[in-house]
Amino acid sequence: MKNLIIFDYDGVLVDSFELNKRIYKDLSVEFNLDLPNNSDYYRELWELDWRETMKKLGLSTKEDFEKNYIIYSNGLKKYGSMVKPYDDIPEVLKSLSKKYKLAVVSNNFRDEIKNKLKEFNLLQFFDVTYGAEDGELKPSPDMLIKCMKKLNIKPKNTSFIGDMDGDIQSGRAAKLGKIIAVTYGFHLKNKLMDADIIIDNPIDLIKKF
Repeated sequence: MKNLIIFDYDGVLVDSFELNKRIYKDLSVEFNLDLPNNSDYYRELWELDWRETMKKLGLSTKEDFEKNYIIYSNGLKKYGSMVKPYDDIPEVLKSLSKKYKLAVVSNNFRDEIKNKLKEFNLLQFFDVTYGAEDGELKPSPDMLIKCMKKLNIKPKNTSFIGDMDGDIQSGRAAKLGKIIAVTYGFHLKNKLMDADIIIDNPIDLIKKF
């Protein structure tokens, strides 16, 4: 049986950084926040669980969360064309899918993920795609565990690739065999030091398997 590689979506497979910045500018207008345009500010602000990011901005009520949900959903439609796969990701997936089962586990919406991957002709490489509707958000290990159970693959035979410290926490909690962090995504390298392996470019993923 093939071993399993699970990918995060945003910041690993696709570059959605600018889209998320735009959405947070819309959020700043709605909530009268003064957010800078500096990319490093957002790399420090953003947490894997968006609710934790909201709390850092002083927004923690049910009404705040409901407004954010609407703003984020609208932003995906308004700015969706900004999202593109990282260079070499198609080649990486084509190569790894020959030897491994591949899956996506993300806190983004499942339909958004699948529609974009289909648009980029990448959905074909994945056996399972899990999004926010499918379990507790990372850093909970819930969706990772469900993914492994669905594919009947043990944690020791599973690797997870993420771009945020919460991804690493999630993988550790799921007792995965290997956790890889990428520095080209959302979090800076200093937040990713607890990963087993750190890489700077998508193409380098092929060399790690």
